Amino acid sequence: KNFHEKIAFGIIGWFFHMVSDMAGSSGSLTGGTGIPGPILSLLKDASALPFFRETNSDEPGFRLWISKLFNGTLLASHDADGHIIKGTERRFDLRTEIGVLEELGRQAVPVLANQCIVRGFYFCRRVITEIRDLNICGIEELGCIAPEDVLPWGTPAMRRMVTISSGVFTGIDLADAAVHALKSANCTSFFLRMNYVGIATFTIACAEDVHATIEDKKVHGDESPAEAYERRLSSLRCLELDSLQTRILHSIEYALAAYDINREPHTKRAERKRKWLQQWSSQVVKAVGSACSSDVDYFMADDAIYAAIASRLDEDDSSWLWLVALEASRFRPYQPLSKDDDGRYKGLRLCSDYMNDIFCTHQNLIGAHELKELNAEVDRARSQLDGSKTKLIAGAAGTAAAIAATGGLAAALAPAVAPALAASLGFEAATLHGAALTSASLAFLGGGSIAAGGAGIAGGTMFITGGGALLGAAGGAGVTATASMALSTGGSYAIEECAKLETFCRSILLHRDGNIASAAAIHSALNCRIVELETAQERVRQVASSGMTSSQDNGEAGMSPQEALKVIGKTIRIMCRCRDALTKAIVDARTESATLQA
Repeated sequence: KNFHEKIAFGIIGWFFHMVSDMAGSSGSLTGGTGIPGPILSLLKDASALPFFRETNSDEPGFRLWISKLFNGTLLASHDADGHIIKGTERRFDLRTEIGVLEELGRQAVPVLANQCIVRGFYFCRRVITEIRDLNICGIEELGCIAPEDVLPWGTPAMRRMVTISSGVFTGIDLADAAVHALKSANCTSFFLRMNYVGIATFTIACAEDVHATIEDKKVHGDESPAEAYERRLSSLRCLELDSLQTRILHSIEYALAAYDINREPHTKRAERKRKWLQQWSSQVVKAVGSACSSDVDYFMADDAIYAAIASRLDEDDSSWLWLVALEASRFRPYQPLSKDDDGRYKGLRLCSDYMNDIFCTHQNLIGAHELKELNAEVDRARSQLDGSKTKLIAGAAGTAAAIAATGGLAAALAPAVAPALAASLGFEAATLHGAALTSASLAFLGGGSIAAGGAGIAGGTMFITGGGALLGAAGGAGVTATASMALSTGGSYAIEECAKLETFCRSILLHRDGNIASAAAIHSALNCRIVELETAQERVRQVASSGMTSSQDNGEAGMSPQEALKVIGKTIRIMCRCRDALTKAIVDARTESATLQA
């Protein structure tokens, strides 16, 4: 009748009602009906789903199985006639679940102790190693240690230690259970003495260890010929820079890494980053064929970078700077530079934002908001190109360019052919990508940069133009070999370059500059490449039908005609998605322009 009575009768009455359901009345012989526990309640809710609805089969449905499990008839003993023996019902209710949880808790104690011992020893060992390596002489200097370098999780060594320790624990536990089962001559005791928490821990540790090992091998393993070609053949013809613009791009990337190193709070990690930057800068200078006596002479300081940008913006169209900004913002330092790195740069990540802090504030064309939107557009284009959500195999622009070169388009498509041809002649540019890789490859084919006495980018273009006739004269087998070399690619490089192409045309040429003519010219070139690629697909299909093998026809790539056909088909689909996106963007731009003029 009042609040206090309602609380008393509500809570106390409910509690003792549950007690009666659990224990039953004093005259009950079989106990109460029991209370469904969380596990059984979850199964009961699942049984109501359409997936578990009753069928017309003779087998009992999932709902009936749950009901029998609760009332004890499912686990009861049966006589010879199949009838349930009274008093043998074994209910699975809250009482059973509490008992299971108690047993699992008891089994978890030694497992947790094993984990604590192993991780504790790892932590102490790592702290001692860091103190020795960093020459720490006092407690106040312990802040120099990076937490992720000593914490006992997330490292390959820690994963392997957990796998071994949990495996040894499980092995000893199973051996102990087997010995007691043999002594008692009862196999049931073997399963009763097993530590199921330890088995689950060992299984999870093995799965994580194997998965991490596979992922590490993908990142740090030896690069396959197909991956090498894929990396070198992903430049698009419109995404190219001249020698000064390429130097500006490299200088910004160098400054980005140097800026990050200066802000790295941990000395040991900063030193690893510094070694990476030294190795990367040496490879870049070597790749571009610079006549500079050292890396420092090639890479410009911040003041020189933005002075050069300002002078070029006064002379040229500004679209090149947007391309430089796009390339630099998607530059990811501290990646392995060769197969010999053996994971020495693993775990290094940017701890600063040079592009927003310095680049966007030292020039007046591209701000932080515009750069963020530009990268968002590339990510959106990538997601559309990668529509299958699987690992698409493509060498999009480079593939089509290599095939088009055999048909007499070598001069127009020289920037796209250059990376593959330069690579076959011994050119190495593991850290270059996009526009920088195109320019460096052309300069290499031209005998080096003009400053070094070579013919530069123009000479490289002339070299490919003359060689295009030779490729075309090679006939059917030569065309297929060129196609297979270019198409033995599979990964995100091509999708990345196509995404940048679409973003460059849509966001810069159309929306910003209103340059519909340039975007239409790029669209026409892309459509031409698709046609050439379809022609090459037919030639490879003819080779496949003739029964020729990869060793007879596919040269260095080592791909069979059937594999080449599969790759070509995927490449065509990627390029068609890019072409269709450009078509829609150009049509929309023309419609908008006509509306404004009207």
